Parts: sequence; structure tokens; C-alpha cells
Amino acid sequence: MSSEMNTLAHREEPMGRRYPLVVERLLFIFACIGFYFLYPYALDVSEGILGSIAAWCGLPLLLLMCVELIGRMVQTIHSSGE
Repeated sequence: MSSEMNTLAHREEPMGRRYPLVVERLLFIFACIGFYFLYPYALDVSEGILGSIAAWCGLPLLLLMCVELIGRMVQTIHSSGE
């Protein structure tokens, strides 16, 4: 094996900018904080088992989907800026 770094297509690829991972981590922390504050509201919207499912399953999934979408938008903006 040679000591050169080659891609599968044997082409030269420049190193890109570093991805701002801190932004995604902050978004995740905000989602956790949002779950803490929105949990009682989601539990009060509907009583019984449906309220529990909405509070414990629906709310975290909704918050994580929002974080993922915002992260993908940041990634798109970051990669188009090169």
C-alpha cells in the first residue's frame, strides 16, 4: 500500500470547511429544554392515555424532527457557501 491518500476514483479532493457541530448540539439542548417546558402543556391538551402518548412520544419526536430539519438547513447553507 502506498502512503498517499487516494479516493476510490483516484482524484484529488480539497479539504472543505469544518462543519459547525456546535450549532447542532445547541439545538439539541434547546429541544431538551423545550421538552421540559412543553411537557405539561402537551399532557394537559388531552387527558388519559392519549395525552400520555402525545407527551411522551409525540412531543419528543416533533422536537427532534425540528432539530434535524434545522440541522439540514444549516448543512445546506454551510455547503453552498464554498
